[in-house]
Amino acid sequence: MDGAPRQASDLISSSLLQSKIERSTAIVTSKGAVAADLALLTFFAKKKSFKGLILCVDRPASYYLEMLKANGIESKGMHFINVGFKEAGENMESTEENAGDLTFMKIAVVRMAQKMRLDEPGAKLFFLNDAVTTLLLYSEEKTLGQFLHDLNNTLRELEVYQITVVGPGETMANLAKKLADVVVELD
Repeated sequence: MDGAPRQASDLISSSLLQSKIERSTAIVTSKGAVAADLALLTFFAKKKSFKGLILCVDRPASYYLEMLKANGIESKGMHFINVGFKEAGENMESTEENAGDLTFMKIAVVRMAQKMRLDEPGAKLFFLNDAVTTLLLYSEEKTLGQFLHDLNNTLRELEVYQITVVGPGETMANLAKKLADVVVELD
């Protein structure tokens, strides 16, 4: 990892998990979600005590797995929820549901988090969502905002660290920042 991804990784490393009460982060980036995702997944992969849950709406789980492999990052402990992608694999849950079914999406995320917690009670969990803008294609802004708020509260109760990746000026960026304990701007 060099150049911009290295800078993003360094900024993430110096900004996240600085407080015991920190439970969520909004990453605001004009560089694109993929670079932010790689930096975030690298950061959490290095923290062996963390297990991840990645919501796959814009790209299938296989994309993330290939990206991790290409960058020498182990995907062990990461679980993927594919929304609308038909692929199967280890640590992958796929659904034919579309991205407009927010209730199903919340149920899938919460169930997977609960399963991961049961499988490894002492593990620290994180949830990565970089598809907020895409979800607006399927849901009204108010409905999506309510979904994000409700999911935020539920994951806090389950002690799952949340990361939401948004672009500056995007419709839901202010809400993502409001719900976050830490805001990191990657430019």
